[in-house]
Amino acid sequence: MKSTVSENSAWKKVGRSIYQFRYIVIAILAIFSIILGIYSKHLPGILDGDGFRTPGEYEKAKNVLEKEFEQSPDSLIIILERKKGATSVEFQSDIERIVKEVQKEKNIKQFHHPLINPGMKNDNIAYLSLLFNEKDHDKLVDLNNKFAKKVESFSNDTVKVGTTGFTIISDVMNKTSQEDLKKAEMIGVPIAFIVLFFAFGSLVASAIPIIIGMISILSTFGILFFIGKHVDLSIFVLNVAPMIGLALSIDFALLFVSRYKTELQNHSTVKEAISITFATAGRAIIFSGICVFIGLSALYFINIDLFRSVAISGAVVVLVSLFLSLTLLPAVLSALGKNINKGTLKSIANRSQDQQQAVWRKFANFVMKRPIIMALTSLIILGLFVIPIRDVHLNIPTIDALPKDAASRINYEKYQKAFLPEAQKHGTISIVLESNTDFLKQNNVNALDKIQKKLEDDKNVYEVKSVLNAVNLNAQQLLPALKSPNASKIQPAIDAYIKKNKTYIQVFLNSDPKSEKGKQWVRDFEDKYNGKIEGLDYTIGGQVKFEQELFDEITDNIVYGLLVIMVSTFIILMIAFRSIIIPIKAILMNVLSLSATFGIITWLFQGGNFGLPQSDIMLILPVFVFGLVFGLSMDYEVFLMSRMQELYYESGDNTYSTREGLVSTSRIITSAASIMIVITGAFAFTDMVPVKQMGIGIAIAIFLDATIVRLVLVPSLMQLFGKWNWWFPFTKNKIDEPSRRVG
Repeated sequence: MKSTVSENSAWKKVGRSIYQFRYIVIAILAIFSIILGIYSKHLPGILDGDGFRTPGEYEKAKNVLEKEFEQSPDSLIIILERKKGATSVEFQSDIERIVKEVQKEKNIKQFHHPLINPGMKNDNIAYLSLLFNEKDHDKLVDLNNKFAKKVESFSNDTVKVGTTGFTIISDVMNKTSQEDLKKAEMIGVPIAFIVLFFAFGSLVASAIPIIIGMISILSTFGILFFIGKHVDLSIFVLNVAPMIGLALSIDFALLFVSRYKTELQNHSTVKEAISITFATAGRAIIFSGICVFIGLSALYFINIDLFRSVAISGAVVVLVSLFLSLTLLPAVLSALGKNINKGTLKSIANRSQDQQQAVWRKFANFVMKRPIIMALTSLIILGLFVIPIRDVHLNIPTIDALPKDAASRINYEKYQKAFLPEAQKHGTISIVLESNTDFLKQNNVNALDKIQKKLEDDKNVYEVKSVLNAVNLNAQQLLPALKSPNASKIQPAIDAYIKKNKTYIQVFLNSDPKSEKGKQWVRDFEDKYNGKIEGLDYTIGGQVKFEQELFDEITDNIVYGLLVIMVSTFIILMIAFRSIIIPIKAILMNVLSLSATFGIITWLFQGGNFGLPQSDIMLILPVFVFGLVFGLSMDYEVFLMSRMQELYYESGDNTYSTREGLVSTSRIITSAASIMIVITGAFAFTDMVPVKQMGIGIAIAIFLDATIVRLVLVPSLMQLFGKWNWWFPFTKNKIDEPSRRVG
């Protein structure tokens, strides 16, 4: 069938220009890609942490506890375990030996150990904590890693030495993310090539989308390296950007190459085939890319490092993929010309396209003859998938993001169990109190005593710890004790809890660290005292406050992000298709299919089904998958509807355009979806639980969208709405202009 694109189309003119300057375009983009590729290898070195940070009270309290009270999360924790058969005397002797070895190390800022703090040792386990005097984070990580290897070599027949701590865990996450990326690529890319080969039947045509995808990822990493110099980016960027970039680039290239091969069969010149492909598939790719870009950019509304890292890296990789798909790809195809069919296997090339289309036409006729039944069946199936959402338990991944066999996770869990048992059972809160004067004045100590009693009288509080507990004195006894001959005995506790005009209280709640009850306690406390209690300013920190701030930041701002996605998508699709009904249907169907996806994910992970690790659903998963897949699914919507619109403008027949549009695009949509599922689904075999959930979530969402929604629900609803699909206010209905052509 001849294309209905106008000869004077601006899109075709751009396509002709790219053809004319194809070698210049390839040369310029190759140079830039090589330069960015060189910088891309440095990206992992500037990524920092899991990204679960947001400006607020928690960060303020954390900074005070770090600077004033030396509670730094960058400390290296050394775990000493007594081996079976070793005596307590031998264990103590080895602790002394290891402490002496550590003390030989230069550049140590803080060093805490059982010889000065007996609470750091139990019968069979002890720990040491040290902090290097190094402000540069990268150098600190390097110091911790090197010293961790050194100190682990101190193990012998009596003691086993292990290491953990924030920097160690963060570094393990970084390295695991890189390994996961390699693993996913080793699985996904070869399978994607096979899918492309069966779609095109040509080795050359199959290789091009893969090459464009890899160039997109390397270029994106190079750009993110420069961005990361000025903006904190999460280590999850290493997984998110390739997951999006590779899938999207291959998707775009598949659509473009497929249309180009079709146009080559209908036109004698490569130049004309490129220009028409750019005006049809290229136009659809632009609208698709914009939808994905908007979906990811909306995540920037949530002021959490991880969300903004995903928004930034996602937006960059989408723009790079879009740019290369509309410049480098058509330039390469222009240079290849009809050589695109090189490396064709006859057994695949000789397959009758008419036979393939006959199968899809039969399927389309079956669906469209029963629009009500097919639509209801699809809605019921999706509705059933939604049901598990009612039992969803959202959580913020911490140490449990690492594989269960990761040494740093095992060591940290041992440390928690032995020395922080309350933290496992009870939500912890740190309240930093600040006075206008030196805290060691009677009025301040009295205020502290009153605050502690209020907290202890709270039925939701399990235990309260402060300087008063540490010295085992009441408010009236503390100051006189500091002037007594025995003051030296309580001075270490005073120094630990009081710094000039500040002190802190540790509160252990009667609720689980991740429970909603604990978060609500913090909200109620802040509402009641509004920044001041008993005349003292306070700032709340601790794990419960951390969780509460993240949850509130997401729930308070997600509405704005969703509104941006939906309104922007509606406007873009309305402009693209000059229709009111089509954008509304697309948005509603996407919301339904994504809800079904979250239901399936909840059933899979919370139930530990199909051998997946049983775990809560990562808090960011619904937001991230919605932002990403809402845009990605529009990729298929735009491609399918663009073809239907093209045929409708030619024929003026809704039934014909729906059926033939479905027939002509089903094979490509199925192939594109298969590739997207393979690329993202490959992350199911990775070790990081959050990444595993993301990969499987996106794969399921794409599968539902490309099958139940795009191949069944869309044509059913198109048939039911008839000519109203194309209704647009204040314009003449296209049903009255069957000969109209678009440009």
